[in-house]
Amino acid sequence: MWSFNLEGRVITLGGRKLRIQEQLTEVLDLELGERSLLLKARNLESQALSLIRMRYQLDPRGFEMDTEEAKREVREIAENEFLHECDVIKLLGDAGLGPRYADHFMCWQPSWMPFPGGYGHFLVMAVPPGENLDEINDELTDRQLDGILTQLARILELLRKNGHRLIDQHPSYLNYDVGTKKLYLVDLTHLRGTDPASKTSFPIDEESPYVETFNIWRAPYRKPQERPKEASKAPPRSGDKSAGKKSSDQPTKKENRPPWRP
Repeated sequence: MWSFNLEGRVITLGGRKLRIQEQLTEVLDLELGERSLLLKARNLESQALSLIRMRYQLDPRGFEMDTEEAKREVREIAENEFLHECDVIKLLGDAGLGPRYADHFMCWQPSWMPFPGGYGHFLVMAVPPGENLDEINDELTDRQLDGILTQLARILELLRKNGHRLIDQHPSYLNYDVGTKKLYLVDLTHLRGTDPASKTSFPIDEESPYVETFNIWRAPYRKPQERPKEASKAPPRSGDKSAGKKSSDQPTKKENRPPWRP
């Protein structure tokens, strides 16, 4: 199932030995030449369970990084994006909308990893309450889904106001606690920056395309309005030579009016 399965492996972070109990995700980033994972790990001494975001470098020769300058630039982007994710986890955790930040580490891969000597970045978090929304979505009532809609808009708006957004949307990125009726954003694999002061950046509410494209509502489902082609492109990463080109964060119809409003 996984290109490289870490389940059962023991890693040491900050002097603490952790056994990987479950590998939840694996995403290959072709631009950075790295894999990004979500893991559940148990402390062998305290038995405490943690959620870990792990990013590890793959051999640059497989990703058209032929010069030392290109390799260095990509490493810097990867490091900045990792630290960016750490900041957003702190933001969400403090607001009670995501997992609590615990610690982060920037290490080198040991001999048993895919690219020994390459970087390995670890973000350690508390395991958030609830269950993966993608797995329980069909069991929820319309009232629960309505509440999720409202909370999701609130989470995405908090990100937008602080200069962050997700360039991909899926219910598996979320946890929902049925008992407390609370929603949590857990998976930030597709996190990018944005400018909340831009004329094309609008407050996010329940009718926003960014909310609707999570596609977690049964009915009625309204197809989001078609976006201009440039709006669907992933924004350039920092250091990308195309970063100076004009881009749009959200589709626009009329100045200062959200595009999803009639």
